[in-house]
Order: sequence, then C-alpha cells, then structure tokens
Amino acid sequence: MSARFVLDESSWAGAAGAESVEVLTDAIEQLLERLDVARDRGEGVVKHAEYDQTDLGDGVQLYSLLYERGCPLRLDHDLLQRLILALDRANDFDDSTLTAYDAATDGTVRFAPGLAWAHASCRAGRYVAAFPLPLGEEPVGQVSVTVANAAQEIFFVAEESQHVAFFRSVIAWENADETRFERLARSAFPALEWADDIWGGLRAFSRPYIDVRGDLVRCLGGLSDHGAACFDNFLAADPGQLAGCLSARVGTSVSDENGATKRHAPSRQDRTRRHQGAAKVFWWHVKLRPNVDRIHFLYEPAAAGPVGPGNGRIVVGLFKDHCVLPN
Repeated sequence: MSARFVLDESSWAGAAGAESVEVLTDAIEQLLERLDVARDRGEGVVKHAEYDQTDLGDGVQLYSLLYERGCPLRLDHDLLQRLILALDRANDFDDSTLTAYDAATDGTVRFAPGLAWAHASCRAGRYVAAFPLPLGEEPVGQVSVTVANAAQEIFFVAEESQHVAFFRSVIAWENADETRFERLARSAFPALEWADDIWGGLRAFSRPYIDVRGDLVRCLGGLSDHGAACFDNFLAADPGQLAGCLSARVGTSVSDENGATKRHAPSRQDRTRRHQGAAKVFWWHVKLRPNVDRIHFLYEPAAAGPVGPGNGRIVVGLFKDHCVLPN
C-alpha cells in the first residue's frame, strides 16, 4: 500500500511550551504508537524533507531536540532514539508540485508542508491522513483544512479509533471496488482475520457488491471492534446473552446456526472453508438482510493464536447470499 499518512510538522509548534516534560513525552509516545501501527499494517508514512527543521517554539527546532546535547528541552534518551528511527523510516514526499506550504485549520494559518501535501493528495482523489503530535490542542478526526483558499476535509489521527475510522471512510471516498476493498480491509478491520480465498465472495451476495458495500463496512467494523469481547464476556459465563451482545454491537441480527443445521452434512460442507491451512466451519453469521446476504464467521479463544491480552479472535470465513439449510 502506498503512503496513507503524512507527518504534520505544524503540530509541534507548542512542544517547547508544553505543560511538562511528561506531557511532551506522552505525546511523543502516542505518535510513536501510531507510527508503529502504520508500519505493522504496511500503510506507508511520509514526511516533508525538512521535517526535522520544525519550529517547536522558544527558538528550538526539532533537530536540536533530536541531536543536540545542549537543547533546553531534555527528554529520555531511549525515547529520542526511537523517534529518530521512526522518522528515518518515513520517506520524504515529493513537494515539487505544491504551490503553497501554509495551511489553515480553525482560522489559524501555519507553515505546514505536510498538510499542504495531504490537501493536494485528497483533492486529487487519493486520500491520506495526518499524524499530528497529540499535545491536546491540535485538531483530531475529520477537519477542514484550507490551502490557497481551497478547503478540504483531512483526517487527523491520534488514536486507534480515528485510525480505523479513516480507512473505513476511504472505502466510500475512493469508491473502492472489490480489489481495493480487499487491500483496505486489514487496516479498516484490524482485529479480524480472513479465511483463505474469501474475497471472491464479495460477488456472491444477492445484490451487486457496490450496493452491499456500506453494510459490509458497518457490520465488519462492529465485528472488528467488539466481536471478540462479546465472546470473551458471554460464551462461557452467559451464552444466552451472546447473540444479543453481538447484534447490538454489529447493528443487525447475528446468530449461530441451530442443531438441525449443524447435524446436516451438506450444510456443514457449505460453511466449511480453510484458514491458515486448516478446514474450519463457520456457523455464526451476520444477517445483512433478514432473509438473505450473510457474513459467516467463527470465534477462536486466545490460546488459538497470537492475539491481544484477554481477547480471542474473530475469523471471517465467507460472504454469501445464503448457505444450504436442511429441507
């Protein structure tokens, strides 16, 4: 995936006047976390070639903070080394076509080549978001940015909820076809795993893919954000509440198959797919419509694979109009 994020140098403007070293340290830690996540997901991050010349206020530049022992801002050495490495990994964007380097948010105009580049990219139909230094006063979420008297909505990402919201929005903004949907899915629904060869199923609904795409984003988003937690909380302790929890979080009816269906060999075969080399049966399903169009999935406890603390994982197995049922 080519670059989806640009570093916003203008957000460092108040760094020298931060309330405390701890506040600045926490902000850098949050920025590093976003950079790590983007790198792990292969999303691509770029910066202006002179990003390290950014003014932090009080006559201090970012270069001084990173490399000069005499800098009046004193931060943990290991933290600065991590920041240097993260910045080195970000490629420089080509600014040769930019006609302006100032950008305005909320009426404040700042020298912001990164935002100017994001502005131009978004206006050209290639949506990128900005990674600010989250000191608490910078814009977050979807914000109007004006460059050369032209306004453009740009996403500012400081935490995971904004990170995934950006990619879910990109699916609609770029009118993603089936191939692009597949490419964006890992970033838009990062807590989900996918069965082998699942993506051909985007053509297996009762409606054309483009008509079902919005429902897919909403329901897959609910599964990614909350699905594993619903199973963790209710599967053993109160299984009767599980379908209700999932339905509430996903925004439509979610259910397991009944016993007759599970005993029916053709039904089992129709819901069986391979995941990481193993055949698995995907009984649970999201009902995009009451009588048709399904997302089939399963839950595996944490011991089944490398997952976050306390949570198992949701594996999405197939998309289909309707699977086989007993007569």
